[in-house]
Amino acid sequence: MNLVVDANIIISAYTCAGSVRKTWRQDFIFHNLFISPEIFAEVERNLRKAEFKLADEEVRVILVDILDRCKVVRLSSKYEGAIPDETDRQLVALAQGMKADRIVTGDRPLKEANNLGGMQVIPISEVAGLPKETQ
Repeated sequence: MNLVVDANIIISAYTCAGSVRKTWRQDFIFHNLFISPEIFAEVERNLRKAEFKLADEEVRVILVDILDRCKVVRLSSKYEGAIPDETDRQLVALAQGMKADRIVTGDRPLKEANNLGGMQVIPISEVAGLPKETQ
């Protein structure tokens, strides 16, 4: 499946032990993952925050791993639907542009929307139940 992954999922996968990390490592490998340059930049900014106590080399290794797992795609189109948050509009535009099957996020307002611009929005807990495909 083609999945667009929100920054909060990626950050959690590398900074918190637990189910998100496990799902990222064991279940996401069966899918094509797409992020935008803005998502990648948001992940990097957050990983460099003092609260995570990551050395520059650790951040570099994480960023390289993300680039190995995800395709970074810049789209010129924008989603003009009724979504107040610009970041969320970019997520939907990316999902539509890549013909993604799902948007994976931990963002409560997005999850509650369930369907944005024709894109199904799911929490990370549902990734393990998706049909497995090899990249």
